[in-house]
Amino acid sequence: MTPIRLIAAFCIAELLAMTSFATFPALTPYFFETWRLSGTEAGWINGLFFMGFTIFGLLAPTLADRIDARRIVLFGYFLATIGAYGFAFEARDFWSALPWRFISGAGLACSYMPGLKMLTDRLPDTAQSRGIAFYTACFSAGAATSFLLVGQINTWIGADAALIGVIVGPPIALMLMFMVTTPVIHQHPRPWRQLFNFKPVLRNRKTMGFVIAYFCHSWELMAMRSFAVAFLTFAQSRSAAPAWMDVSIIATVVMFMGLPSSVLGNELSRKIGRQRAISLIMLVSFAVSVLLGFSTDWSFMLVAALAVLYGIVVTADSSSITSGTVMSAPPDLKGSTMAVHSFIGFGGAMMGPVVAGMVLDAAGGYQNALAWGLTYLSMGAVALIGPFVMRMTR
Repeated sequence: MTPIRLIAAFCIAELLAMTSFATFPALTPYFFETWRLSGTEAGWINGLFFMGFTIFGLLAPTLADRIDARRIVLFGYFLATIGAYGFAFEARDFWSALPWRFISGAGLACSYMPGLKMLTDRLPDTAQSRGIAFYTACFSAGAATSFLLVGQINTWIGADAALIGVIVGPPIALMLMFMVTTPVIHQHPRPWRQLFNFKPVLRNRKTMGFVIAYFCHSWELMAMRSFAVAFLTFAQSRSAAPAWMDVSIIATVVMFMGLPSSVLGNELSRKIGRQRAISLIMLVSFAVSVLLGFSTDWSFMLVAALAVLYGIVVTADSSSITSGTVMSAPPDLKGSTMAVHSFIGFGGAMMGPVVAGMVLDAAGGYQNALAWGLTYLSMGAVALIGPFVMRMTR
């Protein structure tokens, strides 16, 4: 299979595997009312998803240094199917939702970074940089597709139908990868006794600069995605918004902008330097987060435009950071490097929604304009750490 077709197949599988990604965040206003959730509880449900991603994100890519990542990816699609099914049919309140979102996060961890390893193992060196860019950018496209499916099915049929309808994606992704790929012999297998020795990765100054930047990026990005629909719903209620402005469609556009933005951000890195581009993007992202958070009393069309702009800048550094991490790792440590990258990075993704929910509650709750402003301020402020780290590890 040609590199272009292989990259396309992996991207399609990634989109399918993520159809249940937004089953909670896209329906947060519904769960606020139906389950009587607080902002902190909503943050924890989102956070448990990324806790599953964080824990399995350390184990799964590390094992890819020893065995073919294909086996791990197929198992990840199976876990994603179980998590989506359980959340649709077994989750009835805060406590019963937690384990199923944890399993869904674990499934994504076993398929996302190992999928990147699986892809790069099958690509020539000349195609790897752009392959990484498109694959990581499709994470945003997968999130957008999930928000669109869940939001629109909820609008036309109802929340229960939305939860059930997105279960079909992961098993189709499993069948697709099973058919278009074959097992490969591991070219640089790492000894079992060294498999969980992360010291060489942690000592790589250049790699760790990108990893810490990814922590900041993931904190801000996943906090934003977790509360985007709830924020837009609140802002829409504060102004005479046109009837055609559907919140689920706007949220989908916000998420989808991550695909072109991430690819173009990688191209910017090739032009002006990776660390300089990442620092610039993070500074702009902070500024936009503050503007958006305190815009709830403005025209809803302007709020929506700012939300789309935030969706662009908050994801523009994604592929640049991940490419920097992968390209800075020696061949025999790529899996372990991705494991550290995923574990630390999505540790930020786990903490971001929880802290944002706590800020939202402490400042007045999800029906308070000032509370939303401070919540978005807290999201964007973490991104300011990134430029400092980039400068220290240049």
